Amino acid sequence: MFNQALPKAHIVASSSSFPGQYYAQTTLADTICDFLTSNDLDFPIESVRSLFKNVEIDGRHFRFPVEDFCNGGKMGKSIEDAIETCVQQSEINVRNLLEASGLKGTDIAQIVSVTLTPTVPSMCARLMNRVAFAPHTKRMPLAGLGCMAGVAGISRAADYLASHPTEALILISCELSSGLWQGSVQTDLLNQIRSLKSDTSQYHEVVMSIVTAALFGDGSGALLMVGDEHPLAKTAAISVFANRSNWIPDTEHIMGLDVLNDGMRNILRPEVKTFVGAGLKSVIEPLLKQFKLSSEDIDEWTLHPGGPKIMDAAESAFNLPKEKMQGSRDTLRKVGNISSATILYMLDQTLKNKRPQAGSKGMIVAMGPGFSQEAVLVGWN
Repeated sequence: MFNQALPKAHIVASSSSFPGQYYAQTTLADTICDFLTSNDLDFPIESVRSLFKNVEIDGRHFRFPVEDFCNGGKMGKSIEDAIETCVQQSEINVRNLLEASGLKGTDIAQIVSVTLTPTVPSMCARLMNRVAFAPHTKRMPLAGLGCMAGVAGISRAADYLASHPTEALILISCELSSGLWQGSVQTDLLNQIRSLKSDTSQYHEVVMSIVTAALFGDGSGALLMVGDEHPLAKTAAISVFANRSNWIPDTEHIMGLDVLNDGMRNILRPEVKTFVGAGLKSVIEPLLKQFKLSSEDIDEWTLHPGGPKIMDAAESAFNLPKEKMQGSRDTLRKVGNISSATILYMLDQTLKNKRPQAGSKGMIVAMGPGFSQEAVLVGWN
């Protein structure tokens, strides 16, 4: 049944890039430890190092340097710099896509952008001042989806192209989690650790602040997608056949971003892992059933590496052998969790380095705040 299905859209080309410099995970852990020591914060240094080690990351790209971490930062200046960096990285990726495909900016019917960086006008509007897109190019900025936004962007783009099969669009993402190290991480640690003596429940908040500081990095990615009747569809690397969304009620408190006076606070509570298995089954099993497939029929799993425990939960939920999740674990180890850009980076790496055999079936999956899940069933050409 899968082989006879008509694709909704196709992925033709990919690009990814990283801003700033690369820090070893041990260097970033030292930065947090030095901050605790210099501020006389009573929290075990060995616990900090253990939490940084447990997320199984070697290092991460940071746009914002950490050498002056103890001095904090200014939220307004950080956001201004983040917006400019996101536009720069997106421009690099878009130009790579256009060069790889032989298309011009005026051949693109729509730009879909996903990012946690707050900006009005949107990232895609700002990008149009850097690349010669047509003035009538449609824009679809998607906000509030967090780590899930890369896969949600593919889904919404495929839905659009299914109704506009002759068109081409570009999906862009850039995330700069190092911006959280410009004041909000410092404020959290100061307030939470100083409150521990009078309120021991703050311990879990301290751990969450350290884990999120240990997990997220910076990066960007982009995809060129076309409809089934576009000339480039015949040479596409990946065909999108179906997609599905899921939302678990009353879970918005376990994952997201809170706005503070000194920036944004990353929320990732331990109970996330208790919802992973059921959430993934709710998006993946209906797609498999629709095409009379089983999880064993999926050759390539591209799962957003939210963290080691999340990947463990996914393996358990679908009884997957370790090698099926190796790409996700390798990504986390090399660059950390780069939120919505992670999936786009993973697809770019797969296309450039280890492209699956033609005819392979793939599942692209991510989870995000809500607590929500998004899945896309694809075929590799």
